[in-house]
Amino acid sequence: MKSFVLKRVAQVAAISSLCLMPMALNAKVLVNVDGIEISDSIFSALKQQNPSFNYDALPEAQKKQLLDEIIDGVVTANAAKKEGLDKSEEYRMANLQMLSGLWLKKQVDSLSKTINVSVADAKKFYDANPKAFVTQNAEVRHILVQKEQDAKNIIAEINKVPKAKTESKFEELAKKLSIDPGSKENGGLMKLPINSPAIAPEFAQEVLKMSAGTYTKNPVKTRYGYHIIYLKKLDKPATQTFDSVKGQLVELLKQQKMEEVLKEKVKKMRDSAKITYGK
Repeated sequence: MKSFVLKRVAQVAAISSLCLMPMALNAKVLVNVDGIEISDSIFSALKQQNPSFNYDALPEAQKKQLLDEIIDGVVTANAAKKEGLDKSEEYRMANLQMLSGLWLKKQVDSLSKTINVSVADAKKFYDANPKAFVTQNAEVRHILVQKEQDAKNIIAEINKVPKAKTESKFEELAKKLSIDPGSKENGGLMKLPINSPAIAPEFAQEVLKMSAGTYTKNPVKTRYGYHIIYLKKLDKPATQTFDSVKGQLVELLKQQKMEEVLKEKVKKMRDSAKITYGK
């Protein structure tokens, strides 16, 4: 089976050959296919996802495999052109999307060199938002189902067993009935930062009310479905120190500033564009 990386390179190669983009300055030609030169700049998307990626440092066998994928992308793109697919609406829209992405990348690259956030800026934000840096971890088991009645039936099953066997029964039912692929095989076991925005608020609120060794006697509804929750452990809230989040915070604030500048640029372009909606 081909790796994700190889498939991604093939996709980039196909797009590059279709658009016949000029080579970047100082780019090194890797292969010429029917007059189309493909340079090492094709790996720019991969380097963004994985900064440590280095084509030149790869073993020769892997280089050849990558080049084979690139060549496949070029010849299939050329075949699409011969069939007139470069005149299609799908091609036109794909080109627009790619150009938009290139513009955004250029803006981000430029802004990253001009926009700066100081440690003092980060400290000011940290001091003004103390609750944002409080963490509280929980260890739970949960069973997720689609229907409320199914959740009620599961709770009824758990109610039948002695307290000492509650968790083992919970684990058994989670493996059998839960529809959560991330925790099902572990008997519904999850370790999570309960106050993270990624956690459904209804789920978090319920956990914070619970005591270790207890489970919810009523289904907890979230956007994912209906949960039955067993609390193993709830840590005390802990505040992250500024030094531990300083680097991440500087980068986050820089990203926010860049987004604000980009939004304003796009707004000005929209305001000056002639836009007519179809009926």
